[in-house]
Amino acid sequence: MRAAALPLLALCACGGERTQEQPSPPPPPLGANDGAVAATDAAGVSPDWLVDITPLAPRPELVAHPPVLVGDRVIIAGSRTDYRGLDVDTGAEAWARRGGANLSQPTVFAMTDVLLVHECDAATGAPPGRAVLTCYERIDPLDIAARSAGRIHVTEEDLGSCTAVGGAWRILSTNPRSLGLLRERCLFDADLTRDGVATRLHDPPPDPERAEDVVAWIDGTPWRQVIAGGKSTVTRRDAPPLPGLTVLAASHLVGTARGAAVVRSDSSLVHDYLAAYDHGAIAWTWPLPAPPDPAGRGGPIGLTATAQHIIVFFDGGRVARFTAPWARSTAP
Repeated sequence: MRAAALPLLALCACGGERTQEQPSPPPPPLGANDGAVAATDAAGVSPDWLVDITPLAPRPELVAHPPVLVGDRVIIAGSRTDYRGLDVDTGAEAWARRGGANLSQPTVFAMTDVLLVHECDAATGAPPGRAVLTCYERIDPLDIAARSAGRIHVTEEDLGSCTAVGGAWRILSTNPRSLGLLRERCLFDADLTRDGVATRLHDPPPDPERAEDVVAWIDGTPWRQVIAGGKSTVTRRDAPPLPGLTVLAASHLVGTARGAAVVRSDSSLVHDYLAAYDHGAIAWTWPLPAPPDPAGRGGPIGLTATAQHIIVFFDGGRVARFTAPWARSTAP
């Protein structure tokens, strides 16, 4: 067994909510608009497009990864949507591929080379004395050509207690030859040039315990709750205070004070909103439409902010794209 230090990509890990409720305007009604869903907040901010993908697979909402932009495609990956490629300009679906409930976020090697790590379609055998961890495909997301596909497997001894570990695999490296895979505390290094042969590495240390005021730890940065004057706000480094109880998803442009976050306004599980912020100021907010589940919004949310767009993936199959408020700015 060989040790290796792989950079751990921090994913959204939202903390518990406080019980103090804050008033929030009701979300806007939904309406049909050429196959998309139209929604606008009170200030007039509206998505460039908002689509509702149906039908959804009858699975629990375990993961909703941040959308990935590759050329003119937006790739979404969720437990109930599998993998979908959407047109970045219109939101129209270009292709779909199976992924299963525990699919990974797409990993981009190049414009025409994207890795998908997902559940195997059927019972997949392994060489004698070895066990299958998961399956993978490398695709061209622009014309959906399958470049290669296969299984990732380890010795039965290396597998150990990881047979009982569930959840989506996290991709820890972007080397097209050597792939770092993490699920819970199980860490593997897979060689895609050798039929997916994987080796168990030293398991990473447990995550540090959060301070009492940290409600979410996203992209390696804590979001903290501040209660003052009977009001609750959440904030992180380089972000303005955002009214609410906790952060459900967040994304920021590395090296800048620009980004976006989905914030839970109160404990109703209904009043959640998307906020874009730019250099310490809130550029705009947009209330998420009412969740389809009458019990409220309980599933994960994926959010991506780029130099041009903000894209949010929520409610298992809804995706909205906004023009980033900094898109026409030349300031860093």
